[in-house]
Amino acid sequence: MILWGQISQFSVFMVLQLLASYGKSGILELEDNEEHAVIYLEDGFVEAVSVPRSDHLLGARLVKSGHITQPQLRKIVLASRFRHQREFIGLTLMKSGKVDHQAIVDIIREQAYENTLELSNWVEGSFRFTVPLPAVCFPLPPHINVEHLLLEVSRRLDEGQRPTRAKKNLPGEELCAYCNAGCTPTQKRKYLRDGICLWRNMPVIVREALYAPDTQPTYEEEETRGLPFL
Repeated sequence: MILWGQISQFSVFMVLQLLASYGKSGILELEDNEEHAVIYLEDGFVEAVSVPRSDHLLGARLVKSGHITQPQLRKIVLASRFRHQREFIGLTLMKSGKVDHQAIVDIIREQAYENTLELSNWVEGSFRFTVPLPAVCFPLPPHINVEHLLLEVSRRLDEGQRPTRAKKNLPGEELCAYCNAGCTPTQKRKYLRDGICLWRNMPVIVREALYAPDTQPTYEEEETRGLPFL
């Protein structure tokens, strides 16, 4: 084990940013009293995000998006099983010629966005980062930049999207009593829901880009050029 800590002290997004900034490769495991999630990283890029969801199957997502029909998917999967092939379903579909490589990668990338959104309300539990031997390799990795991933998830939160699996936590008043994020009443109304503070779990630099407080100083364009998220 290389890194371990409590999510209440270091949020999922903060830890992810730290690992990406040092270009780390390995597995970030997240646990609370209810669930277990895993984020796979390679050279600081996200290769996969696994959370407890019921609709995570790639084939089902491709059917839902219209890239392939249910009968076609079933026929390809059954033929693969008949040949005793045990490979990633995305490779099987790509070899069949029914779905192209980019469509599969796009679906996997969208899945990573949605799964990371689910992690935005994890405010309790623990995290641990390890480097497995041999390294975990994915045949069709989306190779997502962490800064882009967090900005996309934060944009969806700002537009009103919320995790589908609610977490039980302290009442909002208690959360705010021990928090120093300095939220405005408007921010609290928008991001504090059912004892979960989505605002607190965002990286600070993302907060500033999405919802700059009135007291934040303004900067000339030349000063902000090259800064992430701005």
